[in-house]
Amino acid sequence: MSKNQTSFLRAVLFDMDNTLFDFVAAKLVACREILAYLEKGRESKGEEAKAVAEEELFRYFLRGVHGFEDYENIRDYMQERNLFTTPAYSKCCEIYEREKLENIELYPGVRNTLAELQQLDLRFAIITDADSAHARARLDRVGLLDSFELLVAADMTGRKKPDPEPFLFALRSLGVKPEETLVVGDNLPRDIAPARKLGLHTAYAAYGDWKNWRKPGETVQAFDFRLNAFPDLLLCIRSLNEQN
Repeated sequence: MSKNQTSFLRAVLFDMDNTLFDFVAAKLVACREILAYLEKGRESKGEEAKAVAEEELFRYFLRGVHGFEDYENIRDYMQERNLFTTPAYSKCCEIYEREKLENIELYPGVRNTLAELQQLDLRFAIITDADSAHARARLDRVGLLDSFELLVAADMTGRKKPDPEPFLFALRSLGVKPEETLVVGDNLPRDIAPARKLGLHTAYAAYGDWKNWRKPGETVQAFDFRLNAFPDLLLCIRSLNEQN
C-alpha cells in the first residue's frame, strides 16, 4: 500500500505493558532483586527456592488489594514475613522502581513495525492503566516516547480499563470513529472486550498474554485478529484496509 493511498483505518490504540514490551518479565526481575537485598546476611537459598519466592512476591501485586504498581504490596510481603523495617522498605521500593524500569525490553519487531506503519499516515495512541509519569518513563526507556501522539493514562481519565472512558477519551481526542480504529492489547477482558463493545476493531496480542497468571475459570473472549508476534500487526492492518 502506498503512502498516498486512502486508508480505511485511521488510528491504532495500543495497550503498553505486555503489548509493546514484556512488563511481567521486568517486574519479576525487580522482585528477584528485592529478595536478593532482603536475603543479604541470611543463608543462601537454592535456585528453585529463589524462583518460588520471586513468584510469591510478584503475586502480591496481582491480588487486587492495592494497585498493580503500589508499593504497599511490598510492605505487605515484608510484614507478613517479619522482614519489615522502615529503612529496608524504602530500599526495597527504590530497588523495585529502578529494576522494573531498567529491565524493560521491547518485543521483537516492535520498532521496525511501528516505523513501517507510520508510512500509512495512521495516528497512534497509548491507552494504559499506568499513571502518566510511569507510562512516559517506560516509553522513554525503550525509545518510543515520540512515536505516539496521544497518551491516555489512568490519572488523566480517572478510569481504568475495562471502563469504556479511556477508549472514548482517545476517540474524542483523535477525532476518529470506532469503525476507523483498531485496538491492540494483550488482555482479553480489559483491552479487547470493552473495545469490541464500543465497535472498535481488535487485535489480540497473544504473545504478551499472561497465560500462567490468568485467573482460574476466566473465559476466552472474541477478537478480530490474533497476533502471535508484534509484526503480525502489518498483516492485520492490511486485511482491514483491503475490506474497504
